[in-house]
Amino acid sequence: MGRRSLAGLAILLAVSGLVAAGSYYVSQPHTLRLAVGPLGSEDARMAAAFVQGLNRDKASIRLRLVLTEGSEDSARKIDAGQADLAMLRSDIAMPSTADTVLITRRTFPFFITTKESAIGRIADLRGRKVGVIRNPAGNLALLKRVLAQYEVRPEEVEIVSLTPDEMVQASKEKRVEAFFSINAVGSHTNNEGLRRLREAWGEDPALIPVREADALAAHYRAIESGEIVRGALGGDPPRPAESLQTISITSRLVAAQSLDDNLVGDLTKEILGLRLTLAGEVPAVQALETPSTDKDAPLPVHSGAAAYIDGEQETFFDRYGDWFYIGAMALSAVGTGGAALLSRESANRRRRAMSGLDELLELLAAIRTCEDEEELARLGREADLILTRVLADYAKGDLDTAALAAYRLAIDQVGRAVAERQRALAED
Repeated sequence: MGRRSLAGLAILLAVSGLVAAGSYYVSQPHTLRLAVGPLGSEDARMAAAFVQGLNRDKASIRLRLVLTEGSEDSARKIDAGQADLAMLRSDIAMPSTADTVLITRRTFPFFITTKESAIGRIADLRGRKVGVIRNPAGNLALLKRVLAQYEVRPEEVEIVSLTPDEMVQASKEKRVEAFFSINAVGSHTNNEGLRRLREAWGEDPALIPVREADALAAHYRAIESGEIVRGALGGDPPRPAESLQTISITSRLVAAQSLDDNLVGDLTKEILGLRLTLAGEVPAVQALETPSTDKDAPLPVHSGAAAYIDGEQETFFDRYGDWFYIGAMALSAVGTGGAALLSRESANRRRRAMSGLDELLELLAAIRTCEDEEELARLGREADLILTRVLADYAKGDLDTAALAAYRLAIDQVGRAVAERQRALAED
């Protein structure tokens, strides 16, 4: 195999190695850090399900959980660069450096009481005891925002902070006259929360919706208007009997704005694909929904998620087509340059190999005028060395058959000249 063939093979192997290394790098799954908490919360359970589902499906994106104390802590983690993603309740905290990817849960807060309490509207809560789940602390802040909309000052209401387990007993003991429910009614019903509500307030409770939801949404971007659908609390006849307007709050998966759009688009696709595979294990995953990508949406959507939702995500060739084109041009340039170098090197080697022909012609002239037998013998030996070198060059591929024929002719002439000069010297 000649040097040119070996060089071509080396270039081919190098290109193949680069392609293999690039393919291996691209095929490796990306691991993103997801801030979520506290441990045991609905968000944490859903995040753990995402981790298991993506691992099980061998997805191109994997998640690593970063446990936090709650939505505010999760928002701080992503703003500090300690997490790439976060799951949080948007009315409690939203990071300044991240945008929405998906809405993981939507709930519709409302007030619930008994008909005997004679509380028919929110303004009637003045002087009453209103219960609210104390954890997270954002529940209390949301209650005060709603009361402020109806000009009910916090000091006019006795707010009682409860745990979920204390709610039923507090109602039966009349320690609360109404309860501000946040998570019981949502896009995917929390059966445990509904059970507690019915046990605490009976099978025919009075629901007090938040009718000025649009006004609240105008003041607070994280609050939207919504509707408690007919029969949301179950029962026959259905409770409530008619759909009621109220506010809506969302829990969201957010991604750092610095994340690549294509990566976030792929993440959105992978997680939405888990709705079917995880529905049996985590029913709440069915509540996943895509956010509005309108320019006037209350909370911004990550450009990568928006591209996927709107069907504008770039394909593989859209992303890397320019690189393929540049790579092809670069390889062409490298190939052309390599060919030129090889051609020049081949020409140099041929020129060096053909230099022996000039040496033979010089020897031929010296042999014909040589007057000493010893000098003539030395010139003959020098011609033999040149012949040895020529044969070595031919074996390496530096000489072709035409060049070898020229050398053969020159060697024959040298041999004849030596013989003729020896006879002439012998006669003298």
